[in-house]
Amino acid sequence: MRIQFVLTIAVGLACAPVLSAQSTMVTEIEKAMSFGTRPGFAVSFPNTDTRLVDNVWTDFVKNNFGGKLKKGKKGEKSAAGCRSVSVSAGDFTLYSEVEKIGDGAQLNAWFDVGAFFLNRTDDLTRTTETKELLTKYYFDVRRAAVGLEVKAEEDKLKDLDNRLKKLKRDNDNLNKDIANYKARLKKAEEDLVQNQKDQEATLIDLDRQREAVEQANQRRSNVENERQ
Repeated sequence: MRIQFVLTIAVGLACAPVLSAQSTMVTEIEKAMSFGTRPGFAVSFPNTDTRLVDNVWTDFVKNNFGGKLKKGKKGEKSAAGCRSVSVSAGDFTLYSEVEKIGDGAQLNAWFDVGAFFLNRTDDLTRTTETKELLTKYYFDVRRAAVGLEVKAEEDKLKDLDNRLKKLKRDNDNLNKDIANYKARLKKAEEDLVQNQKDQEATLIDLDRQREAVEQANQRRSNVENERQ
């Protein structure tokens, strides 16, 4: 008896996280839809965009139920001919909607299994299994949401990396400009020294030329004096 009691407690503890996760992430609801108020399931996603929730749900329905969602009235979508032993022994029709709740989103889903809409009163086992499926869907959405966050952070990292590369290119160009400016400055300084030397030499040439002009004028005067 004691061993059985311990095993029961152990199993209960092992299942507790799953049950806790289900009760937090997936809730059973009685909510109005196209056929009136029917039992269904709600999966809530705080701080999550409705488009993401809807896109992941479309893929989830296709991959897990073999169904293709079609748009209906007032944002409700449906998929007929769905199959999943977790939901029903035969085909079922799925109805769902994604609504904005505060800064997040909520998926509402109803499973028409023929005789009734799936609920714990009519089929407790499959209701529990469906909640497990929807819990997997919850984590699919969370992974997708975190994936977008990772992508956003990677984009920021890429932008910073590109900015650093541009700054390095600018730095290289500025260093080249400085090197060119230094070379031009050095050449200008050398030209300035040479210009000073050329001025000094030209002054000497200028003095010599003045003397030459003066001597030529004297010779001209002497020629005029020869007439006398």
